[in-house]
Amino acid sequence: MLPWTTPLKTLIVPDSNKVLQQAGLPDRIVWTEAFAGALFDFNNTLEGIGDGLADIGWVGSLWEPAKQPLQNAAYYLPFVTGDARALVDVQNQLITQVPAFANEWTKHNTVFLGAQVADTYHLVTKFPVTKFEDIKGRKLLAPGAIASRLQGTGAIAVEAGLPVFYNMLQTGVADGAVILVTGVLPFKLHEVAPYITKVDLGAVFSGALAMNKDTWDKLPPHMKVLFKMLGREYAAMCADLVEQREAATWAALGKMPNVKISELPREERMKWANALPDIGAEWVKRNGEPGREVLKVFMESARKNGAKPLRDWDKGL
Repeated sequence: MLPWTTPLKTLIVPDSNKVLQQAGLPDRIVWTEAFAGALFDFNNTLEGIGDGLADIGWVGSLWEPAKQPLQNAAYYLPFVTGDARALVDVQNQLITQVPAFANEWTKHNTVFLGAQVADTYHLVTKFPVTKFEDIKGRKLLAPGAIASRLQGTGAIAVEAGLPVFYNMLQTGVADGAVILVTGVLPFKLHEVAPYITKVDLGAVFSGALAMNKDTWDKLPPHMKVLFKMLGREYAAMCADLVEQREAATWAALGKMPNVKISELPREERMKWANALPDIGAEWVKRNGEPGREVLKVFMESARKNGAKPLRDWDKGL
C-alpha cells in the first residue's frame, strides 16, 4: 500500500477504538474498509469524501488543481525543501494561518485532519548528468505541475502518466524523467534509464486525511478530539513511511551494478534554480491575494523548519 493509505489500515482503524477503550468511553466505531478504488477512483477522492461515499479517507489534492489550487503550492516552489517532516509543519501552518487554504476543504464539504507529503524530486535519465547544461534539449517526462520545474532550463517537458514512463523511455520518446525516487523501482525505470541524479527539486504535499463534514458535524466533542489527534498521528506516520521508503530505495538502487547514482553539485543546482522564471510570482498572479498569502506563509514556515531555499520565491511580494 502507498504511504498515505497504509496509516488508514494500520493506525486510524485500530487505534480509534483502542483510544476510546483506554479513555473509558463507551463509544466504539464499526469500520467498513474500502481500498484500491472500491468506492471511487483515485482522481475523485475529494468528491468521494465530500459526497459521503466514504466518511473518512485520503484525499489527493494534487488531482484537484481547479477545486484546490492553493493546496498545490509546493509544486510551484522548487528548491525550497526536500524534508518531508518539515513540509508537514508547513501544511499545518497554512491550514491554521490562511483561511482561504482551509476553506478549500470546507467548501467541498470536507474537514482537513492530517497532512500528507511526498518525497523530493530527482532525475532518472538515459544519459549522465554532471552539470545543469546537460539537460538542455533533452526530453524529460514531467507530468502536470512538475513541468514548471523545467521552464527556462532548455529541457523539453513531456506529459505522461507514471505507468507509461518505462515504455516511453525504452522507445526513445523521452530521454529521462523528473520523478520521486520511490517511483523508480516499482516501475523498473532503472532498467531503461540507469543514470539517477540526486537533484532535490523539493518535496510536495499532495493530499490529506479528510472527513466528510456532515459526518464531522454529527460527532460529539470527544470524538472530534479523537480524530484531530489521529490526524496528527496520521501525518507523522506518512512522513515516516515516506522517509523509510526513500532510504530503502536508495539503498536498493545502490546495490545494482547497472545503476549509476550521482549528486548534482550545489552550484549546478543553483544554476537550475536561477534559470527558472519567477514561477512563484506567476502562481500568485493566477491565485490572487490568497495565493500571495499562501506563498509567504509557506516560505516563512519552511525557513523556520530549517529549510535553506536556493531561491527566495517570496522576495518582493
